[in-house]
Amino acid sequence: MKQKTDVKLGTTNVPDYTVLPGKPEYPQKQGTKFTYGSFGEVAAGAVEPVKLRFEFTKPLIHISLLERDIEVSHWGGNVAFEERYTLHNRAANLSKQFSRVEWASQQYYNPPTTAIKELKFPLKVGSLTPYFTDVIGNVSTSRFRSNKREANLEIKPRYPIFGGWNYPFRVGWDADVKKFLRKISGGKGYILNVPFLEGPKQNEGLAYEHIELRVILPEGAE
Repeated sequence: MKQKTDVKLGTTNVPDYTVLPGKPEYPQKQGTKFTYGSFGEVAAGAVEPVKLRFEFTKPLIHISLLERDIEVSHWGGNVAFEERYTLHNRAANLSKQFSRVEWASQQYYNPPTTAIKELKFPLKVGSLTPYFTDVIGNVSTSRFRSNKREANLEIKPRYPIFGGWNYPFRVGWDADVKKFLRKISGGKGYILNVPFLEGPKQNEGLAYEHIELRVILPEGAE
């Protein structure tokens, strides 16, 4: 009976947007919000595409492949987590050659950038011995903060990942098996309760294309 679409953006810098043919009053602009409608008596299945081009100064993080292994060890009473990422930044490409000197001098002012500078992994409380490696080897630019309330792993890639760049890497950590494994009351089996997905949490979000999850049980388990 009545239809309206609101598009809320994070900026007023919108150089191009669709004006509906025959309806120059739409969209209606109010600050960072663009409104198409309202329209009355819209037929079922009706389509009217619109496009808006706006400024976005954050990275567009895309994980083309995540391989996540969870290995349960009854000998050491340990659960080992390892995640292997194939990461790609889908933001706009650089318009000129990258200069590490220029990049380092700008970081004092912390300007907006579409480069990926760090990733934050909020792990389960009690996580231990995290590591961060890439194709070259160990990456030392990471920080792990753990207490009774939180366990946060913050990693900085070996170099800033700009638009169009890839970065394959892996992270891993251990945890006490008692936090994830419990015996079935009155039975002989066990219940393993682990998260399907943990991964980085970023304000700008990120997208996964393909995830492979493997749970590796102790030898002899059924």
